[in-house]
Amino acid sequence: MSLLKSASTIAGSSVISQLIGAFSIWLISYKYDLAEVGLYALNYSIAVIGAQVCTFASQLLIPKQSEEELTQNVVFCLLQSAILALPYALLTAWLFHQNVLFLYLLSLSNAWVLISENLSLRTGNFRFLIFQRISVSVVVVLSVVLTNQVQVFYWTWASGMMLLTISCIARSFNFRTVTAQHLSLKSNLVFFRTHFHHISRVGSAEVLAMANNNLPIMLINFWFSALTAGYFSVVSRFCLSPVTIVGNAVRNTIFSKWSIDFRNNTFNYPEYQRVRFLLMVLGVICTLGVFIFYPIVMHLGFGEDWINSIDTSRYMLPYLFPALAVSPLTVIELIFGSHRYFLRIQLEQLAIVLIAFVVTPYFYNDYATSVIIFSVLTFIRYAFIYLAMNKRATLLKNNPVMP
Repeated sequence: MSLLKSASTIAGSSVISQLIGAFSIWLISYKYDLAEVGLYALNYSIAVIGAQVCTFASQLLIPKQSEEELTQNVVFCLLQSAILALPYALLTAWLFHQNVLFLYLLSLSNAWVLISENLSLRTGNFRFLIFQRISVSVVVVLSVVLTNQVQVFYWTWASGMMLLTISCIARSFNFRTVTAQHLSLKSNLVFFRTHFHHISRVGSAEVLAMANNNLPIMLINFWFSALTAGYFSVVSRFCLSPVTIVGNAVRNTIFSKWSIDFRNNTFNYPEYQRVRFLLMVLGVICTLGVFIFYPIVMHLGFGEDWINSIDTSRYMLPYLFPALAVSPLTVIELIFGSHRYFLRIQLEQLAIVLIAFVVTPYFYNDYATSVIIFSVLTFIRYAFIYLAMNKRATLLKNNPVMP
């Protein structure tokens, strides 16, 4: 399957998933209120950050592994996530006054989603990847529809996610290849030591990347209100959906394709140029689309609370463009480049988040100011990343054989 066709296939599924996700947010706001959307976004953010903490990028090794190492990789991921999810759930339950078991199930199931997705990316099984992503969104909608109390909804969501992810991993991986040796402490420690550099560098970067994407929601809940976090969540779902749909589709496709190139000691520079141009064009189109059509849609079909989110959509435009036009290109650094640099750029984004949503509201408690600072500083950061990714691609063009 060609790169463009693969990306289009994943993007098509992401459109459906995002539409279902948008419907679930509207359903929660209709059944309860927009403040509950903010609380739902808080729980979701805790879970997806937890997924990265529990796996620490060990799942990203799966597409690059040889057949002989695959089973140990999957076993390590499953055991690691099941163990790390417990202290993470205890900590976040204490910080946010939530139920420990609920956060454990939700964080662990989201971690296993990542494992299943990378199993599909390894084999290029994009159809099953599509099914899984749509199913994750459907679980949320069904949990809202089938329950009448908000607490019952959350428990149904967590339980449904566990059942779904267990089924997906069982479908993607042959557990008959697992032996007692794969489960032993010694084998898993050997795997950890062998891949320590990846897990420590890329794992830290992936955790930071997910934290950077979700900390704003959590900090807005803290500094302002659940309703204000609801505005930010609505904009993130609707305005940033092009980033999620197109950006992740391209990112997953080139991650799968370039991982194969890495195993074959090659790099396709003309393909990189085509991807770079495509992302730039899509970034311009999506940014203009949000600027023009988001206010129109809000005024035509939604209530006052949703209309109040229009200002936030304006503040986020400088963030939206580079997040789509530049962010997927960082895959080249993840596969071929410096893990240290990949970690550094995530530390830079964390610094931006802390400046915008911790330092700024501490001294000047104004929601608009915090979001604008966050958006503009992120734009500047991505400009430097763009230059660095082009430099990496040029080096690979001149020296395609990997060490």
